[in-house]
Amino acid sequence: MFLRIQAGVTHTAAAAVAVQNEVLRRLLGDEDFGTRSASDGVSRSHPVARAPGSTDSEVPRALTFEQCTAFAVGKIGDVLGPLFAEIDAHPTRVRLPEGPLMLVDRILSIEGEPKSMKAGRVITDHTVRADRWYLDNGRCPTSVTVESGQADLFLSGFLGIDFHTKGLAVYRLLDAVVTFHRGLPAVGERIEYDIRIDEFFRQADSWLFRFRFEGKVNGEPLLSMKNGVAGFFTAAALAAGQGIIHTRLDKQPMPGVKPDDWRPLVKFDAPTSLDAEQVNALHRGDLAAAFGEVFADIQLSQPMKLPAGMLKLVDRVPLLDPTGGRFGLGFVRAEYDIKPSEWFIECHFVDDKVMPGTLMYECCLHTLRTLLMRTGWVCEDGEAVCEPVPGVNSRLKCRGQVLDTTKLVTYEVSVKEVGYRPEPYCVADALMYADGKPIVEITNLSLRMSGLTREQLETIWASRCYTAPTASAHSPTATRRRRSASRTGCSTAIG
Repeated sequence: MFLRIQAGVTHTAAAAVAVQNEVLRRLLGDEDFGTRSASDGVSRSHPVARAPGSTDSEVPRALTFEQCTAFAVGKIGDVLGPLFAEIDAHPTRVRLPEGPLMLVDRILSIEGEPKSMKAGRVITDHTVRADRWYLDNGRCPTSVTVESGQADLFLSGFLGIDFHTKGLAVYRLLDAVVTFHRGLPAVGERIEYDIRIDEFFRQADSWLFRFRFEGKVNGEPLLSMKNGVAGFFTAAALAAGQGIIHTRLDKQPMPGVKPDDWRPLVKFDAPTSLDAEQVNALHRGDLAAAFGEVFADIQLSQPMKLPAGMLKLVDRVPLLDPTGGRFGLGFVRAEYDIKPSEWFIECHFVDDKVMPGTLMYECCLHTLRTLLMRTGWVCEDGEAVCEPVPGVNSRLKCRGQVLDTTKLVTYEVSVKEVGYRPEPYCVADALMYADGKPIVEITNLSLRMSGLTREQLETIWASRCYTAPTASAHSPTATRRRRSASRTGCSTAIG
């Protein structure tokens, strides 16, 4: 109630300032007062109050990629001018990520009063090119699509947060609700992000701010990020964090949701696990080596893969349970060993190395994909795209961190809804641990396999050829049988 009243007072004050600005503009005859134009030629008309003696005119209102990179690794005074130069003497400051995770191609427009600690806005863009490191079946993955709207970091610095933290507190995301409105962006598509900070406020000894953004492709809504809260915390405050805390009610079993005519595609009636070699087989698309004999004769020439390369985020899967979890529709636990110089920690950020929360989101998605592949949701590589379900509000809650000193991260995912629309889809809840401490919770993690239907999946499994149990999936006999099946096109009912 206090925060709602505070937000109402802030809104009223902002409206009063806007009226005062309009009166000043008319008295002074300044038609350009508070107006900014983006580098793409789009005129913006959001009044900006200027303090007496302000050097606002020396502060840029748009940045190139090179300037964004300099903001990530160089001196802020070189980017934003002498008004910000003193910050470069601080031990840390708010930055954009560097290297592979610097995803802001340009800042097209900057609105707000420098150093004001008031509301502000930036417009940025990111183009999905064929040479991008992150591509998954020609798409920008869910986590990268969200992470590309990362310029709230820049905006908080532009609005003056470093003048208050003095480099003794670092940025951490706390909460966000992400909703996708269409499929993931493909190669050649350009995403434009409209990012706003609504207010800064104090909580105990920490500064926090509320933010949101909208992402569009060619004017079409792509995703919304709402109810965003981030803050700046000292090392002591971060160390004292208790992580995600669940009540008894949060753990109470609940019925899952599935179609009345739901039937399994492949035999999977007991818990199992995957070691490192079996997970590596999933990255290669070798389903039989990963899941065993039941996948040995599936009629796919190049089966779909789990993302690898820089997006390899799963080392082992200690538990795959087809009827486990809070909702009884499936549970999976996966692990990943944090290496001493993990790439995504090294570049995020240069003076505050920490794993980004959005990449934690991707870890849980890969864990969910592993479970779904074991249930039979497989196809030819490139035939389907794994992407969020439009309209589902996924909530990300971060209450801890993964540092270069972390040894092991664990992901647990419980499926809560599964079905066809007509593409296979599911909704799940996820929890991530750092060295045993629960630090990130994702509610309504969603995934659909666009390009597939229930009928296609049932056809894939109905065309499976029988392999005698005595023959190993990797034996010469099994290999000859698969080649023979491919030539003869033999088929049999699902076994």
